[in-house]
Amino acid sequence: MLMDSWRNELVRQISLTGQYDEKILQAFKKVPREIFCEYDYPAEVVYSDDVIITSKDKDNHSTSSQPSLMALFMEVIGIREGMRILEIGSGTGYNACVMAQVVGENGLVVGIEVNRKFFEHALRITESLGIKNVFFMNQDGALGYQDLAPYDAIVVTVAVDKIPVEWFKQLKVGGRIIAPVDVYTAQSQPAMLFEKSHEFIVTREIVETRFLKAKGLLGNLNQDNIEKLLKVQSMNFSGLAKVCCCFEDEMFRVLHLACWSLCQKEHRVYHVEDNGYAIWQGKWELFGSTDELLKVLHQWENLDFTGLRNLQIAYDENMNFLRMTLI
Repeated sequence: MLMDSWRNELVRQISLTGQYDEKILQAFKKVPREIFCEYDYPAEVVYSDDVIITSKDKDNHSTSSQPSLMALFMEVIGIREGMRILEIGSGTGYNACVMAQVVGENGLVVGIEVNRKFFEHALRITESLGIKNVFFMNQDGALGYQDLAPYDAIVVTVAVDKIPVEWFKQLKVGGRIIAPVDVYTAQSQPAMLFEKSHEFIVTREIVETRFLKAKGLLGNLNQDNIEKLLKVQSMNFSGLAKVCCCFEDEMFRVLHLACWSLCQKEHRVYHVEDNGYAIWQGKWELFGSTDELLKVLHQWENLDFTGLRNLQIAYDENMNFLRMTLI
């Protein structure tokens, strides 16, 4: 009964942060957060509206995200009974089990966790609770999980530096992805909502966040872009152009989401394309062909350099930039 009171208090705290569907709030009352932790936290810590560390494995940590932020993620994807949800970065399983209460016995939550220890913890706890509509996999989340696709929504609870095309292939038309994107050149992690239609994919920023950074294929974009840069720099380019821009950090956020093309090398920021690159030194110095960079900057200038929070970015089915518009 004491823990029931603490769970009620957690729901009260969550309710103070926004408007949430009652089924989301009730789900937090049904799942005991403390048993997903390998540490004996006081009840006031476990049921605070804060991030808590649930497990450690050498230098790796699993955390239970801020409950009100998870409620927001559920709200913006429109979670409801009967849905099939893919979760990336399940940790020890708390958030997956909360979502399982919302989707009900006719729905399913598929949780992917790359760390074996955290994955096994999630399996044990879910089995002990008798929750039948959660399925965990121990693998790199970049691949999604095709065997149980298509999904109504994908919820990402780790900061990823890119959004894999594979996720959209496994997402229903009309489906949504909510994901914190690690814009490493601007020290920013906006939670972006992606929506899939028959014709294209669109995204907009929901809120700034702070998550653990993804391991593996979801956290290696900077290195991938550096390797691409080194290949492009080996080409012979004639001429040098310079392009001025403003609002440096906001520009990096917009370019990261539009192009997935930035990298940091030797304390400099680069943009890289197949046949050219650019160096940021208070202005862009261009080498070779940088048509994508110029397209994005031109459209952004036409929108008066509006911040990412007020922009909508559209992509084709392969996540190639199409256009940006004001929300």
